[in-house]
Formats: sequence, C-alpha cells, structure tokens
Amino acid sequence: MDMQPMRSILGTVLLSLCLPVAAFAELPDWPLGEGYSLAPYGQLHFALQDFDDGEKHTTNIVDITNSNTRVGFYVQPQDSSAGLSFQFESGLGFRPSAATSQDSTPDALHWTRRDLRKVQLIYKAGFGTVRLGQGSMPLDGAAESDLGGTVVVAKSTIPEANGAYIFRTKDGVLSDVTIKDTFNNFDGARRMRVRFDTKDVSGFSLAVAYGKEVLKSGDNTDYYDFALRFRKTFGTVKVIGAAGSAYADGDGDTTRTTIGSVSALDTRSGLNLSLALGKNAQSGADYAYVKGGWNTSFVSTGETKLIFEGFIGNDYRVSGAKSKMWGLAVIQNIDAANIEAYLGYRAFRYDDKSATDYQDAHAIQLGARWQF
Repeated sequence: MDMQPMRSILGTVLLSLCLPVAAFAELPDWPLGEGYSLAPYGQLHFALQDFDDGEKHTTNIVDITNSNTRVGFYVQPQDSSAGLSFQFESGLGFRPSAATSQDSTPDALHWTRRDLRKVQLIYKAGFGTVRLGQGSMPLDGAAESDLGGTVVVAKSTIPEANGAYIFRTKDGVLSDVTIKDTFNNFDGARRMRVRFDTKDVSGFSLAVAYGKEVLKSGDNTDYYDFALRFRKTFGTVKVIGAAGSAYADGDGDTTRTTIGSVSALDTRSGLNLSLALGKNAQSGADYAYVKGGWNTSFVSTGETKLIFEGFIGNDYRVSGAKSKMWGLAVIQNIDAANIEAYLGYRAFRYDDKSATDYQDAHAIQLGARWQF
C-alpha cells in the first residue's frame, strides 16, 4: 500500500491544527470534568540555513531538528501534579535540518510515524514517576544540560542542525564523510519504553528504563538506560547536571555509551558555562564540548544571549581522526510573544590519517522559535 498520500494528508491536518493555535502566545488549559484538564502546547521553529563546504554554498529553509516544530497536549489532573496523565506530542514533518545536505533536499512537508515524539502514560506519586509508552529514555538530554537557555541554536547535538552535510576534499569532490559521522555526542533517544524516575533527594534523582524501537522496522535490539541527574543552588549560582550510560543488546552483541554534562548560571551577572563529555565503548570515539554565554538586557523586549561553543572529538570513523568545531551565536528573546530570534555561525574541521585531506566547512543559521 502506498503510504505517501496518507502521510501528506496527515501532515496537512497537523499543520492546519497548529496554525490557528499559534495565534496565541500561550494556550489556555481546557477543563474536561472529573478533575482533569486538556493542556495543549507547541512551537514553530524555522531557519534559513547556509552551508559552505569550501567550494559550494547550499541554502535552504529548514525545520531545525534540535527543537523541531511540534504540537502536543497533556490530559492531566487539574489541582495536583500527582496522579495519572496522558501525553501526546508529534513533529509536523517539515523539512528537517538533520537530513538536508548538498545532494539531499527533503520534501517541504512529509510526515511519517517517526515524527511521533511522545505517546505515553505518566503516573506521578510520592515515590517518583513511572512512564509507559513512546518517549525519552533516561539518557535523552543527558549531554545537553543548559541553564543559559541557548539550546535553540547552540547545543552539543551538532548533527541535529547540520548532520547530513558532507565534507569536500581538497581535490574538490564530495567525500563520504558527513558531519553526523564526525560530531556525534551520543545523546539518548526516544523509544517505546517503561521508565522509572525516583523522587528528588537533596537535588538528586535516578532514572532507569527498558525500551524497544517501534517507529522503524528491522530493529530488534533491546535498549537499557540509566541516568543520574542533579540540581543545586549555591547563593546566586544555579547548577544542573546529568550522567549515565546506555546499553544496546542486539544479536548477541552489547554496546555501551557513556555521557555526562553539567551547566552553571550566575543569576546575578548572567554568565553561564556548560560542559559535556562522552565516549562510545565499542568504537572508542570520545568528545568534549564546551559552551559559554552571557545573558543580559540590551533592549526591553527580553534577554539578549551571547554564546561561544566548541567541540573536540577523537577517533570518529577511524582511529586517529580529529573533529573540531567552534561557533558563535546571539539570541534575542521577545518575551511578549514567546519568540526567540537568533543568528548562529559554526566552523567545522575534520582530519584523519588517510591520504585524503578535507576542506573546512562553515554553517550559518538565521531563525526563530515561537512557543505557544
């Protein structure tokens, strides 16, 4: 059966539902009776993206994958955070930044079941929280701790913005090496899973989960995650962090990935710093990511955020390889409309011990995210 018409129709329906509600800066909750309410939410996030591989510029309007356009809702208790809730959340299928490259321009609108983000039951009680259904594994976001509020344009998950783009060799031909191959931060995923999070104890909580991949065929792997998170305040300094491991057990072969991150914000000065580290035990690849920022108020519309970021990776693709990225960005918040407008720049370099030399690449991203 040809699913293309079905996908196009579903994408159009989701878009038609999204655009009317986007007229609100913040959506109201709707009482449902029996002590429950419907709490809708969503966001639109598009950018003009230009990638320079050293000889050619590729420019597209894209939906930024690191925080893509989406709609969702909770059915939840009105008067308490405890109890049973249901959450649904889906991307709308606009052209993803992660799949756009010099030789690939995805359809402007193409919804598939992999755009489903969260379809889950959530039960909160004094002992902690249980989640059952499609949603985040414990390691999802563990490499992205950020108190600066800057992940809309600068985060360690670099492939979500530029992953499919290809390095060009010094000879002028496109290679088989992509940004995704060489700048992976090993962050966690969303899967069909059962997950348990303990309650906070002195700012610490532990999450464990078992999951399966159900949104793409042919994956019979068993997935296990655990992550420890913390949140503390020391005077004017807030600190958050996460660390954990993910195990993939398939066909008798078990792989392990370990990642962690920490972020600190001085609420008085607006200075913030985030760090992330990770290692894939099977391939041996590892990385370090750093992001520094200053949140200040130049204009009355909202905070202005100035950002510097850098990434150094080792042994991606082959032993001895080096991956380097640095970037600059500025975000302007428009509080009255829940809009973040931004401009970001990144420079990429990749080298290995082969006879092939690669040209440096550069990416510019001009966009805005509107949350409602």
